[in-house]
Amino acid sequence: MSGLAQPRLPDHLPSDPRGILTSIGVAVYDWDIAADRLTWAPNAAEVIGLQDLSAFSSGRDFAGIVEPGSGIARSEAILGSAVRDEGSGVPYSTRYAVRPTPHRLILVEDTGRWYAGADGRPAVAHGMLRISQAESEGQAHEGPGQRERTAFLRQIAGDVGEASRSRRPLTVFAIAIENLSQLNDELGFDGADQVVQEVLARMRVVMRRRDGFTRYSGNRFALALRACPPDQARIAAERLNAAVSGAPVATAQGPVAVRILIGGATAPDHALDAAGLLRRAEQSLAVVKRRSGASFVHYDPEIFRSGERPAGSQGALDVIGLLNARRIAFARQPVVDASTREVVFSEALLRITGEDGRVATAGDVVPAMERSGLVPLVDMRILELAAERLARHPEERLSVNISPLTLESPDWLATLAAHVGRRSDIASRLIVEVTETVAIRDPDMARRKLDAMKALGVTIAIDDFGAGHTSFRHLRNFPVDIVKIDGAFIQNLSRSTNDRFFVQTLIDLAHHLGLSTVAEWVEDEETARMLAKWGVDYLQGDYCGLPRLSLEAPPREAARVA
Repeated sequence: MSGLAQPRLPDHLPSDPRGILTSIGVAVYDWDIAADRLTWAPNAAEVIGLQDLSAFSSGRDFAGIVEPGSGIARSEAILGSAVRDEGSGVPYSTRYAVRPTPHRLILVEDTGRWYAGADGRPAVAHGMLRISQAESEGQAHEGPGQRERTAFLRQIAGDVGEASRSRRPLTVFAIAIENLSQLNDELGFDGADQVVQEVLARMRVVMRRRDGFTRYSGNRFALALRACPPDQARIAAERLNAAVSGAPVATAQGPVAVRILIGGATAPDHALDAAGLLRRAEQSLAVVKRRSGASFVHYDPEIFRSGERPAGSQGALDVIGLLNARRIAFARQPVVDASTREVVFSEALLRITGEDGRVATAGDVVPAMERSGLVPLVDMRILELAAERLARHPEERLSVNISPLTLESPDWLATLAAHVGRRSDIASRLIVEVTETVAIRDPDMARRKLDAMKALGVTIAIDDFGAGHTSFRHLRNFPVDIVKIDGAFIQNLSRSTNDRFFVQTLIDLAHHLGLSTVAEWVEDEETARMLAKWGVDYLQGDYCGLPRLSLEAPPREAARVA
């Protein structure tokens, strides 16, 4: 893993970090939300295409060039977040268009992390603006479905404003057909599309003439119900579902029972702009999908404050119970050599085993655990399990993830030292993955902790590199061995020239610093070969190997849970 040759920095790369960021259309910013002071990196004006950004030194000023209806603006993504900051900040990611000049429209991706003040509200944000696509007026800047979504938002924008002024409510439904992917598998795409068209026809029968409607993705529809307060929204949802599910849909393969799932939100109670209202409806739809047997949920902030999660996940108050019941486990996903495709090590991915045999993934439970402040206990349990497995399997190497809270915990280093002290042969086979966030929160503390971990003999990896704000200066200063490139940049390599250049740059610079590279989310052979050609060292993703559950249970019980 170490000892890689250090190639000379390629001649085609800009020599300074500012040039690299500008060449790939990336500008970093800091937003003091409380004071509404926006500070841009020196290259930001060049990236956005303005002489200077002095006129956009506040969030309010920048919001003035956001194209109405183009997506969820930064302020909405941050100030409208229902997630609480428990100390590690809250990530955000959104996509919208800005109009820096009357005849220039730019589609941007805005990602970062905000941190709360003493009152719990967002106080500061550190972010990265990335040009997704820049086009002149008159050219289509929206991707598939985006044009329909944007048109729908423009259509209802006036109604949302009117709802705020006159208290005439506007309700928006986000609608999906239940189990459409399963229908695709069973009926084929033509058969499934026949079902979709019949569902659309049935919904239109009960729609009012003044209602607005669009289909903005394969299985996502939006319906605007004018003069519809929350108490009438449920009646409307029931009427829609009755129209759709009242009789099976006839197909070439036979009749098919169909049901729709609906999430709703109402202006002005839940949002004051069109994009925010649709977002609330989509959040409600996500809750419906997780509730067994449910068909409709109307937006309720308490749902999100209480952290409702998928079935099979556990709330913050159950973390201790999960630990005591030894229901925390991990699945091993292989990381393979990019050239030989041989397994080099595996990543231990958090899993929660349910009493009913179901298994919840990290995405299902980590947000609740973070809110509880008990993530360090979970991380240390995974370390314990990983150490036990490494002791039983001397041929294996494992990586474990730790959160910034865990790294800051006074117990982490002592726990790590105890495990590697008892089993001296596992340190060289243990990899600890930390996120980029540690470089932002407290670089000095992070350096001390990472140095101490290296002294114990473990390997250090930076996870999800490229998604945050870690610079190569941090990598040079930290005792890092491996850089894991964020999968968000890997999954679109075949379609995005920007992502290809960005990933090549990361690989070249990492190797220049003598670091090994892992590409995450590799999902096809074309991407795997492309990455190997560029010199990436290791590949990870479902294409290279699915996660396999590791359990301490007896074989009979293990078979039941898995």
